[in-house]
Amino acid sequence: MNKILIVIIAVVIVAGAAVYFFLFTGDSEKPEVRVEYSPGDFFTTNVYDSNRLLKATIVLVVNDAGLQETLEKENARIRDTIIFILRDLTETDIKAPGTQNELRNRIITTLNNQLSIDNFVEVLFNDFVMS
Repeated sequence: MNKILIVIIAVVIVAGAAVYFFLFTGDSEKPEVRVEYSPGDFFTTNVYDSNRLLKATIVLVVNDAGLQETLEKENARIRDTIIFILRDLTETDIKAPGTQNELRNRIITTLNNQLSIDNFVEVLFNDFVMS
C-alpha cells in the first residue's frame, strides 16, 4: 500500500512539474526584431566585361530598430559597397541559378564587416534585371 501511495505522489509531482514548465516557462526569449531599411531607390551598374546594365532594387533587413540613424549616416558607404559587389558580376553570374542567394550572403557579410556590426540579417531583392 505504501508503494502505491509513493508512486501516485511521484506521478502527481511529475505531472505538476510538467504543467508548470509548459505553462509558465514557455519561450521567454524576446522575438527577434526585424526592421527593413532601404538604401535608396535602385542600383544601376555595368555588368562586368559586358555592354549590359544591371538594375537592382534592394531592401536590407537589420535586427536592431535603433540602427536607423546609423544606417542613414552610413548610406553612402552602404550604397558604394553594394554597387562594387554588383559590378563584379558577369552575365554568366547573373544568369546562374544560385546568384541571388550568393549575393544576399555576400552583401550581408560585407556590410557587417564594413560597418563593424552584426545586424544585417537579410537582403531582399524587389527588382533584379539585366538589360
